Amino acid sequence: MDRFTRGLIAGIISSIIMNVWDFISFYLLKFSNLLYLDWASIMIYGDKPANLSEYMFSLITQIAWSSLLAIFFTFLIPHITSKNYLIKGAFYGFIISFIIYSVPVLYKIHYLQNVSTNTAISHAIGSTLWGVVLALMLRWLDITLTINN
Repeated sequence: MDRFTRGLIAGIISSIIMNVWDFISFYLLKFSNLLYLDWASIMIYGDKPANLSEYMFSLITQIAWSSLLAIFFTFLIPHITSKNYLIKGAFYGFIISFIIYSVPVLYKIHYLQNVSTNTAISHAIGSTLWGVVLALMLRWLDITLTINN
């Protein structure tokens, strides 16, 4: 399995875990007031999802975007080594979150430029969790593929 495919698989899995955390934080804990898929919807439609099809397309798009970022990490790992991969994954996830949060502020994107502290914290936790799961999945895929070859 090539690096791109491993990154895509790990990205999809880690993105699903990140979104599960996001739904828990938003719906159960009522800690956050904006979902990751809301971000995708605002970037696509200019507003939060208005119906089920927009909701689902925004979720799929958010998972695809996060998977693309996972693919970048997969190609970055050989250049920075996989030693301490969990720390590197967590740091990558956190930094990606910071970068993504800075774009709406720089471009004054409605709904996204003034996010609550709780939402920012929830998304930082989710992004860090995404990075750790991403690193774990990549490591697992590497070990599994090495054993099977």
